[in-house]
Amino acid sequence: MSRMTPVVVIICLTVLSGCASLKAAPSQGAGFVPVQQMAKHEDLPFNKAWVRDDMSWKNYQTIHITPVNTTHLLQASDWQQHFRKESMKKDAEDIAQYMQTRFKEAFRNDQKRHFLVVDAPQPGCLTLELALTELVPSNVALEVLGYAPYGGGAAVKVLERATGAVSTVAFEARVKESATGKTMAMYADREQQKFAPIDFRGLTWYGNAKRIIDEWADQFVEMANRAPGESVKESSPFTLMPF
Repeated sequence: MSRMTPVVVIICLTVLSGCASLKAAPSQGAGFVPVQQMAKHEDLPFNKAWVRDDMSWKNYQTIHITPVNTTHLLQASDWQQHFRKESMKKDAEDIAQYMQTRFKEAFRNDQKRHFLVVDAPQPGCLTLELALTELVPSNVALEVLGYAPYGGGAAVKVLERATGAVSTVAFEARVKESATGKTMAMYADREQQKFAPIDFRGLTWYGNAKRIIDEWADQFVEMANRAPGESVKESSPFTLMPF
């Protein structure tokens, strides 16, 4: 059985003792929504939000989810350009398609069946406009090293966070009343890959980003269904799930 050296143990405990260090810093905004005019809402799971006083998801019965915008995608990091330079445009298109599909599935699979997902706006409808504003893949080379014996894995995971070589993804969103075009709510969030003892998702370029998108989709459904005064929890920076 592999063992971690005392130095590695000390480093890991130091990093893990501060959960804030495992959460991604909020995005400064890419321009899809005015993030600077938004604020953190303690009852919502995202970094920033703005909600009209008269906004109530329960006033609507259908939801139209538009194709995910990628024109505001922030400039990639240097190492991302080195490893994925020739594929970045297609990567963004593929993840944008995945995001739209996953959000549609989350609302369609909701057991409460509050919203019918429609292909075009109609009366009693909300339109959800999403923008992918940051997309950084996993550093697969470092993730492979993470399974080295004698504590190498733990040391590499600490190194990833210390150097910023972790997968991150960010979105900005508008919720509009389809009939009037009036903006009812705006949201923005940025997350990084979770800290996991075993993380097979990190062995693919965007497995961690997809995990985050899955959580966002489910959180939107929770927001739509929540009762007055009920909170929707933020994503945890930890996971025990390897896939």
